[in-house]
Amino acid sequence: MIYKNRLLKTIRYNVKATTISPLAIRDDEDNLKIDQLTGKVYIPGSSVAGAFRNYYENYIDKNSNENFNELFGGQKTGMSQIVFYDGYLVNDYVKEMISSRPGIKMDLKRMTVEVSDDAKKSGKKFKRRFLNEGLTFEFVFELNNYEDDAGKFEEKQRKFEELLKAFSIGDISLGSNKMIGYGRFRVDSISKSVFDFTNINDLLKYMLMETDSTEITQDILGREQETSKVRFKIKGKTVTPLLVKDETVRLSNESDGINIKDSRGNYIIPGSSIKGVIRSRAERLHRTFPCIGEEILTNIFGIESKKDDDGHISRLSCFDAVVKNPNKGIYNKIKIDYFTGGVMQGALMNDEVVMGDVEIECTFNTSGLNDYKREIGLLLLVLRDLCKEDLSIGSGYAVGRGYIKAETLELYDGEKLVLDFKSPNREVLKRFDSYISSLMNVG
Repeated sequence: MIYKNRLLKTIRYNVKATTISPLAIRDDEDNLKIDQLTGKVYIPGSSVAGAFRNYYENYIDKNSNENFNELFGGQKTGMSQIVFYDGYLVNDYVKEMISSRPGIKMDLKRMTVEVSDDAKKSGKKFKRRFLNEGLTFEFVFELNNYEDDAGKFEEKQRKFEELLKAFSIGDISLGSNKMIGYGRFRVDSISKSVFDFTNINDLLKYMLMETDSTEITQDILGREQETSKVRFKIKGKTVTPLLVKDETVRLSNESDGINIKDSRGNYIIPGSSIKGVIRSRAERLHRTFPCIGEEILTNIFGIESKKDDDGHISRLSCFDAVVKNPNKGIYNKIKIDYFTGGVMQGALMNDEVVMGDVEIECTFNTSGLNDYKREIGLLLLVLRDLCKEDLSIGSGYAVGRGYIKAETLELYDGEKLVLDFKSPNREVLKRFDSYISSLMNVG
């Protein structure tokens, strides 16, 4: 490791941020990370550093890498100039903070449950455990100014504060399951303390953890900065009943099937369900149109690593969608005994379905792609089907459940384009068609 010269100054940032989506921070045994000394739930500083560095190298300084990175350090640029401390949960830890959701691994070729001889890899249902929304964490970052940083430190400070802004708008997520919308935060407050180590009083304050902090929340959050990713947003409403089943324990007088809720009691469409139907329809289009190659799919949804290839994770992230202004209803159903033609004994069931307004949001990470118009074209084709009641979400698609009628489809790719389905703008349609044409003209 290459060490820096004399440390002249440190700027400490204290950030309080609240989860706006589930947060999955687990150890090797799938338990929450809890500090053995304090008993508090925490997010390791290494996880925070990794997420910030990944965003920095993909969007702020694309020329940086593991060898050359002036802000985060590298083999040839020395140690990192930022110290990332563990982020601790401010709320008192209680078991009610933890929830889980069912998941299942699919065989994408057959679109059935994937089965393996290895019990750990078999296609049985599994549960994703996570911390709920609305929990506040406190993060501490220190940006160091070394003697050889003359004339560069202000620029590095600007870049780090750009990272804080990206964190505040949800472009930097923490923990696992980021591709289904986990790990997003809302920044509540940011304060800054400056310690000049050439001043003995500042040195003592730093050692004694005494701070004279300055509130800079509005300065950081008020900066104009749109997402660096391509964003899709659908605003509409359900036109048929929706049911994305939860697996919570229910009382005997409750319905057999109940739609999944978040920790606040809102009915939601999980990001995993949204991403699942998008992938399923994209795979179908790939099998139908030869011009939609395998490379386009892997660029969007990722690919597992092989012996001669490291693979990469999905670039598409889908977030939980809250069903607003919900209307509930009970649907009864029976199960038929096909041998006798009668109703199975005890097979009278009912489902509690919901209808309402929805806003679906997805983002596409363009890092590593020089030209991504084909990928955006495929996603627009799929989302158009979703908007036009041709693609269902949740269970019961065979009986007409889970269809959505959109009012608008928004695309942000450097500029915002909004397609109003009631009165479509010709220029917006032309721009959307340009992406789809790039896809269909390949090969």
